[in-house]
This record gives sequence, structure tokens and C-alpha cells, in this order.
Amino acid sequence: MAKVHVIARFAAHEGNENQLRSLLQGMLMPTRAESGCELYELYESDSRGRFYLCETWESQAALDRHKEAPPFKHLQKTVGEFLKEPFEVNIVRMVLTGAAAA
Repeated sequence: MAKVHVIARFAAHEGNENQLRSLLQGMLMPTRAESGCELYELYESDSRGRFYLCETWESQAALDRHKEAPPFKHLQKTVGEFLKEPFEVNIVRMVLTGAAAA
């Protein structure tokens, strides 16, 4: 099974940074406990109000289960009021260089 790497981006409305941070922090423990979650970390940018979730899932099936889990469903329902734009989820892959790229 191929691992799946995700970077999700969130941009808070001015004045909603603390609420968004708190909501995203609340996702950490329950998501890390999900089967197939290998990495789930929250980062805050030096650009005010921007947050990033970096995730690694053991497989696409594990990520699909996460999207159906109660914590993610709660996030989907509540996060919109704090955002100045829709949150963005990106499935990413490492760009290899040198001999590893061949």
C-alpha cells in the first residue's frame, strides 16, 4: 500500500485566529488515534491567521476513513465560520532529485 501525504491549509478571518487554532488543535489527539494515521501535525505560519495540517496516512483507505470519522465531520461543519476562504486539502508527493529521481 502506498502512503498518502496531505497538506491542508486554513486562513482565518481577522479576529478569528484563536478560535481556528483551538478548533484545529482539537483535531490532533483524536485523529492521531485513528487507525492508519502515521503523522498529524499542526503548524502556524508567520503570516497571521494561516495554519497548516501535515498528515501522513498508511493508505488511501485510511485517509478515506478519516474523512468519515466524527472529528473530521465536526471540523467540516464548524470551521467555515472562522475562515476567510475555503480550506484547501492537497495530496502531495515528494519530488526526488539526483539518483533517487532516476
